[in-house]
Parts: sequence; C-alpha cells; structure tokens
Amino acid sequence: YFRLLVFTEFEFFFLLIDSEPQAAILTGSEAYMLRSDVNSVAEQMLTWQDLVGYEVQDQEMGVLGSIAHIDESTMNTLATLTDERLIPLHEDFIIEIDETNKIIHINLPFAL
Repeated sequence: YFRLLVFTEFEFFFLLIDSEPQAAILTGSEAYMLRSDVNSVAEQMLTWQDLVGYEVQDQEMGVLGSIAHIDESTMNTLATLTDERLIPLHEDFIIEIDETNKIIHINLPFAL
C-alpha cells in the first residue's frame, strides 16, 4: 500500500498497482472518494476536542499533566493543561496518540 497525505493521512489501496515506481506516477494526482466512504473514515478519526482529558507525556520532561481545554481559535492549536500551562498541539511535536490509555506522547522543542 502507499499513503497519500493531503491535510490528513489516508491509506489508499489500488488494484493493479503493486510497486513504488507505478505508484509514483500518481504523485500529485487528485483522489476522489465516495461521500459515504469519507463519512465512515471521518467517524474513526480523532478531533482535537476528543483529546480533552488525555494525559500529555513529553519525551524529555515526562508527564506534563492532563488536557483541560483545547483552543482552536488561532492558527496554532493550543492545549491548556489542568495546571493552566499552554502547550502547542502540532503534528510535528506529536509522536503517538495512545487512544486505549488516553495518552499523548510528544516531543516539545527545548525552548518550550
């Protein structure tokens, strides 16, 4: 399988394409899905608001706390922890989201 990244990661499986060179031909192409398929994928995806209550663990600093609120009103999505600290929620900082244990594993830049 090959992944197509457009805003969000989706996995597409193409019949008759079984090598990376064949898939490379499709790079930059538009992909279309049935609305019903998009809705079923969207139901399985987490939103930022779904992360309220999750524990945040940084790779270097350990447990930072739990998310009390998420602010999506600016270009940079921010999580407010229960102790009022703000941390940026950005895909570049998130290592893994453990939905089973409700833990977000992150790696914040040193300056934060």
